[in-house]
Amino acid sequence: MAESGERSARAFDQPFLDAFPELRDAVVEYEISGRDIGGATTLHGRTAIGVLAGTFQGRIPCPHPQCHGGGFEIERIVDQMVKARQEAREGVLVCPGWIGDSDRVPCVNSLSYTVVLFFLPRPQREKPRS
Repeated sequence: MAESGERSARAFDQPFLDAFPELRDAVVEYEISGRDIGGATTLHGRTAIGVLAGTFQGRIPCPHPQCHGGGFEIERIVDQMVKARQEAREGVLVCPGWIGDSDRVPCVNSLSYTVVLFFLPRPQREKPRS
């Protein structure tokens, strides 16, 4: 029976384990930072999300209250990692959104992340009988 966290975790608009059946869990630690108009850096604190914890989000919303079309697609990072069978990755994503309706100034928020994937064991192939 699936744990409740597994059922509530989603990626690509479907249950996480349907999107990534080869994974047991995915844990993401991240911190979002931005700059104010004076250039000072604003940190939004370090956060951890995971499938088994029931907190995994495929897309993390941008915290800027005036950001349009922004957010951080962690599910795409997980997808790339699964395809490469990569267990851990660190990096930075830049928000693709914009601020304002007419000016459309790029959002300057970024997300520093560490993703750790826990793969299910691969099934053993039966050896041909001689």
